Amino acid sequence: MKKITICFFLLSLFIINAQTKVAGTYHVSSGNPDDGGYHWMLFENHNFAMVTFGQIIAGKWSIDDKNVISFTPSTPKFPFDVYGRYDSALKGTKIMFDNFDINAKTYIGDTDQGVQPILGENANCLPYPLLKEFNKDFKDLVLSVTMFDQTKETFYVAENKKYNDFIIMYYSSATRLRPFTARLKGGQLYFRDDNRPSSPRKDISPKELKEMGKFVSEGVSAVSKEFIISNKAYNIESYGPGERSADLDEEAYLKYNYNYNDAKEIYTAKEPNAVSEDDAYHDLNTLYKYRRIELKPNQNSYKKIEKSIFNITCKD
Repeated sequence: MKKITICFFLLSLFIINAQTKVAGTYHVSSGNPDDGGYHWMLFENHNFAMVTFGQIIAGKWSIDDKNVISFTPSTPKFPFDVYGRYDSALKGTKIMFDNFDINAKTYIGDTDQGVQPILGENANCLPYPLLKEFNKDFKDLVLSVTMFDQTKETFYVAENKKYNDFIIMYYSSATRLRPFTARLKGGQLYFRDDNRPSSPRKDISPKELKEMGKFVSEGVSAVSKEFIISNKAYNIESYGPGERSADLDEEAYLKYNYNYNDAKEIYTAKEPNAVSEDDAYHDLNTLYKYRRIELKPNQNSYKKIEKSIFNITCKD
């Protein structure tokens, strides 16, 4: 019995040691010497990052007993996220369309009146912010995007009970990556091409761990957040004045630097920064909280109106 216990313990150590050897860095050539290829980092906490020219993909990885590694990118569930707040001074409804693509056929409307294109056929540029004020209230918002491979159009409905100020985020199919797999063999990753494996696994350097670890951790949880923060000019990326400590998460940072009005959902800087009147985008002394509204997909039929919300063209 004692020998069996020792063997089981040694086997467990072997399995644990084998698993820890998965974590590390791997390089996969793209075949193009000018773009640097694909640099993979698999962390011990089962987060991963794939870094290539102009793009970083983060997510989670797992491995089965056949050494097949499954990668689940941290990407949005739906093509849209809808965030809202109530502004007592606003008459009607205001919507900011964030990250929309001139090449995508996107629609918006409501269940009563149907949907219409957000962008005109000839749109060739988009301002920021892409903002529209409507002289009506929406009891719900209906969104859709035409996909080339769809058999039936899917609509996404955000039921609205109290908001009149919205930010709608669009995610293209290029950013909504599906899970994929690779095979681990001899310390190398094999994706679709067995003749072109990755470089042999290397340990993640302390510098890489410091530079990428926190980014990846944030990236894994960054999609479809329960709320987003924006200033009046829709600067959503920054959060406010003062030095931001790496030890503070978003909520702790806001609490430390701002006073919060719960009724109005407005953050006011405790120590306001001097900002030029013509630089509203960088005025972070007052911030607004937008809460995510759950989307419910369906394949109902809605009336389609031909006229687009925006018809924006720019000269070449």
